Amino acid sequence: MQAPQANIAGTRDYAGEDAVALQAARDAIEATLRRYGYAAIDPPILEDSSPFLNRSGEEIRRRMYIFPDPGGREVCLRPELTIPVCRAYLRQLQTAGERGDAAAKQEARLSYFGPAFTYESATVGGYRQFYQAGAEFIGARSAEAADAEILAAALDTLDATGLTDKQVEIGDVEVRNAFIDQLPISERSRTRIRRITLRQHKGFRAVATAFPPRAAVPEAANEYGELASLLSTVEPGKAELLIREVLALADVRHVGGRMPEEIVERLATRTAQQAEPISAELIEGVIALLNIRAPPEAAFKAIREHFRSFRIASVEPVLERCATRLRYVEAYRQRPVVLQFNVGLRRGLEYYTGFLFEIFASGSTQIGHVCGGGRYDNLLEGLGAGASIPAVGFGIGLDRLLLALQSGHAASRIAMSAQRALVVGEKNRHEEAIRAAAILREAGWSVELDSSQRDAQNALNYAATHQIPYVVFAGADKSKKGQVRVRRLSDRADRLIEAEALATLAVSAYDSATRSKKP
Repeated sequence: MQAPQANIAGTRDYAGEDAVALQAARDAIEATLRRYGYAAIDPPILEDSSPFLNRSGEEIRRRMYIFPDPGGREVCLRPELTIPVCRAYLRQLQTAGERGDAAAKQEARLSYFGPAFTYESATVGGYRQFYQAGAEFIGARSAEAADAEILAAALDTLDATGLTDKQVEIGDVEVRNAFIDQLPISERSRTRIRRITLRQHKGFRAVATAFPPRAAVPEAANEYGELASLLSTVEPGKAELLIREVLALADVRHVGGRMPEEIVERLATRTAQQAEPISAELIEGVIALLNIRAPPEAAFKAIREHFRSFRIASVEPVLERCATRLRYVEAYRQRPVVLQFNVGLRRGLEYYTGFLFEIFASGSTQIGHVCGGGRYDNLLEGLGAGASIPAVGFGIGLDRLLLALQSGHAASRIAMSAQRALVVGEKNRHEEAIRAAAILREAGWSVELDSSQRDAQNALNYAATHQIPYVVFAGADKSKKGQVRVRRLSDRADRLIEAEALATLAVSAYDSATRSKKP
């Protein structure tokens, strides 16, 4: 027999219990988001690549699956779902306007679930095809209220799947921008620093080599080699024009996931930045700010002191908005939220403009964050809205979430969303087994009806192997007609009850199990 073909690297099959867990997690997430008033939306997997190339940032662009379709149009497998949801939202808004619907609402709460694709290295929880679920709150007038709702919805959604032990980190792009915007350097340099702070994985140390004195830059280290060196001799105003003309003549559409506009900007920055070295003091000042990570009150105090030490104007308006957001989050939650305020928090996407957050499974941080999100007020304008539309959202990585739930660091409530039972008909009493299974299913249980004529011991072994907590025997020894024997595997307790009473047993067992899982 020929060996079965292996999966493509970075992909996995969901089958059996894994598929059940994936569906249960999806059901729990969608049910929670419905309670928050989020309507489902399902954009296509195949998308125009341009919005992602222009808006997502270099980290995503380098890992996208891009290819020409048979008609010659450049398309991609979506690398994330925020941009497709925003595109679909704008299309719906436009369609409503074309119909003359003056009452069309700009505000929308939208939720989604589906696969996305990026080229990931082989890591725990890192897949090239992965499932995302999440929500986008678009058009809300109060930014802090919308931010708080999104974070609260994300936390409640993870609670519903069983991930009750979490670590939460929040931040705000406006804190770092308030500092960078007041540095005594050119606007071009500020823009460059802001972009680096959004992209870097580990703090801002890379800035120390991004703006060295000219003599300190070895030619081999220059990203564009001799081309940037040649352009540095051209009059500054003409360098960008020359780059644009070369790219146009070559009909360059994108290189390494970069659009021509970005290539122009990066080359021009390389040639201009040597004329404006940034002092080590300012570089270290940005690094020190990004390294502030503490509970909110302590973090806010450290931020204020840092601004004062550099004689930079007060950051109080930004911190007041952060504090308001936290008060709203506490109002949403029935129990306190333990979190860290991390000034250096970054999401790897360049369209974020304000509030940021990431949520980790306690004890499973090697998996990475299972949920992340933030505010992106300029994205919809860049996608064709014509004006800025406020928006905030979050995404959950289902593959990482399931790994966390299965790792033993979370008391999974997914299994409790529907109690499970194996129903066995002994001594050819299959009809009674069918009737018992029907009663349990009507009560909301997930029931597997044995069709292999297992004896009692084999049935119990099968249930234990597949983590089925109850086995119901129809036609068991010492049972009368119409009675069934119920075995609870957790404590090996047996009960003889009337089959018609199974519905009552189902409700009481579910309630008891749910109470036992509450933190």
